[in-house]
Formats: sequence, structure tokens, C-alpha cells
Amino acid sequence: MVFNANRSNLNNTNLDESCWKTSKTLLSKIKDQHDEKSWEDFVFYYRDYIYGIIMKMNINRSDADDITQRVLIKLWKTLPKFEYQPEKGRFRGWLCRITGNEVKDYLRRKKRQRTVSTEDAPGEMAESVQKISVPEIEELAEKEWRQYVSKLGWQNIVGDLDTKVSQCFLMFTSGVPVGEIAAELGIAESSVYVYKKRAQDKLRDEVMRLNGQLL
Repeated sequence: MVFNANRSNLNNTNLDESCWKTSKTLLSKIKDQHDEKSWEDFVFYYRDYIYGIIMKMNINRSDADDITQRVLIKLWKTLPKFEYQPEKGRFRGWLCRITGNEVKDYLRRKKRQRTVSTEDAPGEMAESVQKISVPEIEELAEKEWRQYVSKLGWQNIVGDLDTKVSQCFLMFTSGVPVGEIAAELGIAESSVYVYKKRAQDKLRDEVMRLNGQLL
């Protein structure tokens, strides 16, 4: 079973509507643990989001990679019996609680495996994470979702934008002065604002689409 799907492995970085299965359809398909393509799609959609939640809990990268794999394995075992009930909240809310619990369990296990001392950083980390409440985890996860879906949206639209439009938008959002952007791209300063808005509007529409499609 694949738990490390990489976006670069897909044929098209700019995915069209037919490539984006709705999460509801995908959740139905992955009830079959032998449907490896659907599991690859699920990992493609959600692995980076899970990893991002873990990193926001101040976990080091090595542990975050390990915990991400553990979460995905747990989901592979659990999701075939999972029944999505939208009246109880978004799927990603349930996903973040699974992730938060796995982080805490992982750090508890790691703490037990070590000789605890006052200088034991992993022990201190475990104690600090244990104090994080469910609402706090969900708040971290919602912040991560906004960042994640924006990155995903940009990845989907950048191929449709003129090169100068995408460069202008990236430079503008990075804080590069308008005059410098205009000089670098060989365009009028007024065009900088036009190009920025063109990319911004397209990104906004794509983010809205993804938020409506992904649960």
C-alpha cells in the first residue's frame, strides 16, 4: 500500500475537474482496502495536510514523518468502516483529531522508551503536547487547511496563467515593491496591479472550488 504519493508523480500538475474526485466519492471507494489507486489518491490529497498539522504542533521533521506514516496506516485500517456524517462536522475535523491523538500517543511511547531527566527534550515536548486541547488542535488544523488549500489551488492554476502574471503575483505577495516588479518584468506599474488581481481572482475561485469539493 502506497502512503507516500507525490504530486509530481501525477501526469498533470494542473488537475482538471475530471481528475478531482470528490472526497465523498473517494471515501466510498477506499472502503475497499484493495483499491490501491483510490488509496493513492487519498494520500495525494491529504498526506501533506496531515504532515502540516503535525508540524504545527512543534514536532521535529523526523518524528513528523514517522507520525504521518502512523496516521496513514491507522486511517487505512479505520476508514473502511468510517461513515461520513456531515451534520457532525467536516471530514478534515475528524482527520485532525485522529492526527492529534496519534501525536500524543507517539510522544508518550517515545517518552517511556527514554530515561527521563530534566534535560530530556522529548519528554518535555511530550508534556507540552499533552496539554494541547481538542479545540486548540482543531484551530491549528484549520490554519493549516487554509495554507494547504491555497498552495493546492495555486498549483492547479499556475499552468493556466501567463508567466509574467504568475511572476508578478508571487513577487507582489512576497513584498517586492511595485516599481521593482515593473522593472524586473518590463511592464508598467499599473500593469502590476492588473496582473496581481488577475492571478488573485483566479486563485480565489479555485480555493472556493476546492473548499466545496474536499470535505
